[in-house]
Amino acid sequence: MSKTQTILQIQGETIYIVKSTGGWSLMIMPDEVLLDNYHSKGGHIHPEPEEHKNEIKIRFNTQPENINIIVNHINQNKKVIIKELIKELKK
Repeated sequence: MSKTQTILQIQGETIYIVKSTGGWSLMIMPDEVLLDNYHSKGGHIHPEPEEHKNEIKIRFNTQPENINIIVNHINQNKKVIIKELIKELKK
């Protein structure tokens, strides 16, 4: 499986941007929030790191749109507010 990883630093948050032949993922640290589209489920978010089975369907299945939403959210709030971020990803 081919895989690339890019790291984006913004407002004290680190976003790991991963693309592979099987899909994509975004990991927001240190909050440990994961977004991905693996397992043919479409775009979804895992908001609780200790409960990976919990996932919420999000609007976009593509990585660039979700990166834009996350970056705008962090720039506006200076941090991740998970409940607000989920609302923004679902709009």
